[in-house]
Parts: sequence; C-alpha cells; structure tokens
Amino acid sequence: MPISPAINPGQVDWSGENPGILLKEDPDGPFTAMALFFRISYSPVGPGQALLLYEDPQSPAGLPHVHNALYSDNPALADHLRETFIAKLAAFAQAPAFAKLQTHGIDRVITEGDSRSSYAETIIAGDSQIKLLWEDLGAPVALELPPSLTGPKDREMYTLLVESRQASIQINGRSLPGRPAPRVQAGIETTTAFLYFSETWIYPQNTGT
Repeated sequence: MPISPAINPGQVDWSGENPGILLKEDPDGPFTAMALFFRISYSPVGPGQALLLYEDPQSPAGLPHVHNALYSDNPALADHLRETFIAKLAAFAQAPAFAKLQTHGIDRVITEGDSRSSYAETIIAGDSQIKLLWEDLGAPVALELPPSLTGPKDREMYTLLVESRQASIQINGRSLPGRPAPRVQAGIETTTAFLYFSETWIYPQNTGT
C-alpha cells in the first residue's frame, strides 16, 4: 500500500544532511560549544556545504579571536540558512555569538565513518581544521515532524535521526569543553549530539516562505 498522501503538496525549502553537536559541562548549565554541519543537495540557492561553529557561544567576538563563524562553499546558501533557518533556532539565535556572525570559505570537507558506530566530518578552512566526531551511536529513527515540533516552527521536517551518546568538537586538534547533554525531541529521549540524514524541510501548503 502506498503512503497516503503519496505527494506532499508543500514547498520544499532544502534537503540534505544536518548533523550537530551541542556540548555542556553541566547538564543544567549553558552550552559551552555548538556546531551544526550542513550538506545540502537541494535549496533555492543551489547545493553546498556549511558549518555553523560556536567555539564560545557566550562571546559576541568572531575570527580571528574566537572560532565563532559560519563557514560555507556557497555564500548564498550560507545567507539563506542564516536568515531562514539558524535565526529561527533559539539555542543558536539567542546566543551572543550569533550577533556578529560572519561567513568564511571552506577549502575541503572530509567525511569518515559509517554512521553505525562512529562518524566524522572534518572541515578545512584556511589555517583552521575543525573535526566533528560522533561516537557510541544509537539505532536510526525515522521522524516526520509537524512545524510545531521543529525548531523553526514554520516547516515540516522529515529525517533519519541517529543518536550519539559521545561526541566532540575539535579545532586544530584541540577538543572544546563539554559533552552531549540529555534532550527530548518529539517525545524521544536522545542527546544534543545527533546525525540527521535524508533531512528535508517543507513549508506546508498555503503558508508561503
């Protein structure tokens, strides 16, 4: 039997991958380091890769003082994600690091792992090498979320979630402080380190962008 309805009538915003790592030293305290990686196969401004990195979420400073930056190989995609997606994610948009966020280029991205036991993305940008590492991975869970259960609150999200119980953000071989914290998403107990594969965001019909 086909899924009903077989065709979603909404407007596709973007589709790709969106793994992330948000670290805390105290589960009840603030985030000490945050990263979201994007590998986009379709968007209104074309494909590309991007990394949102907050080495210090509590600092409004950026490069060269602190690695608070948005890296991308498609500047138009970086702008689109910042304005229509990142700005609507409270944890990222309300952090002081977001206030003066600047875009920088990406030279190369290296992907490692098989997403069953460990997975890594290494982003090389100028003299910076940033490695995101997810380990102790859980079983995949297929999610179909209405806008009310997503961060932006204006789009439906379809994705494959793989939980990570151990993760790190490394800059030039230096691990940033903190560890994944407990998180509940759509009633699922998970963590603030996650792999989102086959992720597609859709504006529901008649809502526009």
